[in-house]
Amino acid sequence: MNDSFIIKLLTITWRWSVFLMFPVLIFGYVELTGLSLSEFDTGVNHHKWLLVSLYFLYVLLWWRLNRRVMDLIVRRRWR
Repeated sequence: MNDSFIIKLLTITWRWSVFLMFPVLIFGYVELTGLSLSEFDTGVNHHKWLLVSLYFLYVLLWWRLNRRVMDLIVRRRWR
């Protein structure tokens, strides 16, 4: 397998993870708590605030680590 393909895939996955993490968090939360998605949608707001807080924490960590991860990916590209 071509290294450049893997590096491009890693780069795209890392960038899209910010957008894809929210649905993954919702799915994981619903699966872990045993709630149905409709119960979650019409349910108590503390569930929603918890998910929004977890998402913002992920975005904050992503923002902090983005430069380091991209540097690692670029360094691997030039090996």
